[in-house]
Amino acid sequence: MGSRQEPLQQFRTSPNADTACEILPPHRGHVKAESAALTLAGAMTIAFLVVLAIPSDDTPLVEEWEITSVCLDGHNGLVTHIHASLSIVINGEQYPVGPNVGISDSTCDGMRGIHTHDDSGTLHIETPSAMEAPIGAFFQIWEKEFSESKIIDSLADEDSEIVMYVNGEISDEFENYSIQDGDAIEIVYRDK
Repeated sequence: MGSRQEPLQQFRTSPNADTACEILPPHRGHVKAESAALTLAGAMTIAFLVVLAIPSDDTPLVEEWEITSVCLDGHNGLVTHIHASLSIVINGEQYPVGPNVGISDSTCDGMRGIHTHDDSGTLHIETPSAMEAPIGAFFQIWEKEFSESKIIDSLADEDSEIVMYVNGEISDEFENYSIQDGDAIEIVYRDK
């Protein structure tokens, strides 16, 4: 069994001539102060652990869309097979949507639920069951960032903005917009 350390004892000179000093028991105030300090240290430790467990605003939250886990071997048994076009313009320059995005990548030897075949910006949405196809899922598959505050490496701030058009109309759904067959999606990063 472990030994319990006793609090430091206080010595004082005795007024009696027979003894040079006597040992006094710990003062009640010292015990209360020690107990309060331990309680405070415990509370601060718990508070610190809680703060560590809460994600900060700097921690990007990755949306989990069902379509990002789709991996197809071919075109057999598809429930969904639609197409949309994607155009990205950053400061007046066309940003290329590359070929074979979502085809034979690090997580799928076949085709992901949203993919490209060429550099035309045509998105192919192919799934074995009915499911949403948010544009943000394509960016996740592509390993690029897109939200109302960031497109690729460009951040919206007091001087610039990100505007998304779907079929010529402004959309504020950004990464959550669910792609429909024949959509023309244009994402523009520009000065305000």
